[in-house]
Amino acid sequence: MATREFAAHDAHVHAAPTSWIRKYVFSLDHKVIGIQYFFLALTAVFVGMFLSLLMRIHLIWPAAALPLLGEIKPETYLTLLTMHGTIMVFFVLTTAPQGGFGNYFLPIQIGAPDMAFPVLNMLSFWVTALAFIVMISAFFCGRWRAASRMDRLSSA
Repeated sequence: MATREFAAHDAHVHAAPTSWIRKYVFSLDHKVIGIQYFFLALTAVFVGMFLSLLMRIHLIWPAAALPLLGEIKPETYLTLLTMHGTIMVFFVLTTAPQGGFGNYFLPIQIGAPDMAFPVLNMLSFWVTALAFIVMISAFFCGRWRAASRMDRLSSA
């Protein structure tokens, strides 16, 4: 009876990766996905710290012109504050403990060889990474550019 259960389990094991991209980028291994979540959270920490640094510079020197940003206006400051908070909550406080440590350690702690749905696990990481990229890109194409385009259209 036990031999038949192990044979059924071996039939569902995914094949070993054959290339570097399949092994480390689009991996189905829970440990690699956990490490990917951890590094995504670490990247989000550094982005959030940089946004916090920009806010603190503005508080110390309100009229200072920063390279590539110029003077930080109130709208830009509010954008920095909102993006900092959102990144720190959704991409650091949830991604690192739940995605990173949960994927890495949970199957080891319960004695499972892998997660139940490894493809879904990999896709959830890539959706989270895509959401982080969209969030960062929204900072660069914010509403002030769209509003200025609308002002130009309405004045024409």
